[in-house]
Amino acid sequence: MQSLLRQLHVITDSLGESPLYKLITGPAKMDLLHENSISAISMIQSSFHQQKSIMFLLSNLFDPRYAFLFYSPLVFSLNRFAGRKLMWVTVMAEWSNQVLKWIMRGERPYWWIHETDVYNKTGGEVRLPAIQQYFMTCETGPGSPSGHAMVTAAVWYILIEAFLRQNGTLTKRSIVNRICWATYTIVLCCVSLSRIYLAAHFPHQCALGMVIGVAVAMLVSHLDTDSFSRKQYILGTVGLFVSALSTYAMLKMMGFNPMWSVERALKWCAKREHVHLDTTPFFSMMRYTGFFLGMGLALHSNLHRIANKERFTTTMKIVTAVLSVGFAKATEFVPMPKDNVNLCYALAFLLSAILPYVFVAILSANVEN
Repeated sequence: MQSLLRQLHVITDSLGESPLYKLITGPAKMDLLHENSISAISMIQSSFHQQKSIMFLLSNLFDPRYAFLFYSPLVFSLNRFAGRKLMWVTVMAEWSNQVLKWIMRGERPYWWIHETDVYNKTGGEVRLPAIQQYFMTCETGPGSPSGHAMVTAAVWYILIEAFLRQNGTLTKRSIVNRICWATYTIVLCCVSLSRIYLAAHFPHQCALGMVIGVAVAMLVSHLDTDSFSRKQYILGTVGLFVSALSTYAMLKMMGFNPMWSVERALKWCAKREHVHLDTTPFFSMMRYTGFFLGMGLALHSNLHRIANKERFTTTMKIVTAVLSVGFAKATEFVPMPKDNVNLCYALAFLLSAILPYVFVAILSANVEN
């Protein structure tokens, strides 16, 4: 076993920063891709300097955490079938994104320019590209695939599909379909542009995130989520947790440091206060595992069964939506113990589990009564 692990380490180490990418392209081509992308990022930052507030807004509005804190409670309150699909796709997209980030070990532009030898081949003075950092740049996870692009692609695919299904045009070729999917494409491109502008991602990482996000959404849209029992949700939570930790452990056994990206972020972020704990891979893991568990327990609770027997009026749906989003927003103000990482992760798991239980079971039942 140790011999096999050593061989795997030699193979992947020879491939460099991103084993999957460089298995296909080779190290030299990967450096060339990064170098050309840096030129594109520099040009985008110069071209859209006057629109930087819009770029910040786009990156913030389509942050993956809002799939948990805004889209899920809002959509579930208005349409329970679409809301359940949305919660599933949010969890699956976040989980697969984290695991893929660990495996692919993608660089981020804001630290790559300092770590690469591309700009110091002759041993002379290093002339780094004029890449700007912003307060939203310093993500701590690996760069590929883009979480913003991936989760946005998955979430909005489910939203548009639900809208078209409700209007009876899902399987029809109509102007409504074309407008919806054209808007979907534009939104994804704008979100990706904002991430590239911030120097948080290379363009190919955003493109990969979009493709995988669509694939995850298509898979979940054909999944019969209604048939899952409470036990299956609990086992599913364990499965998500174990699969992520197994990926971490395997990388460690192969000689890789899964937390290398956190070290790079701390090393090269211009301002230490811009590095946030909630962008780390383990925080993401606590969020989606806790959310999946809370969702499963809520969907099989007596409160949800009671609320499900009654037909909600439009007013009741709106009231539930406002209360649900309000509660989700309130969880953001819970102080996280940043000095104790383990306690912070435990609290993140607990809050993530409580959130879906509140808006799926408690608020629905109380508004109905």
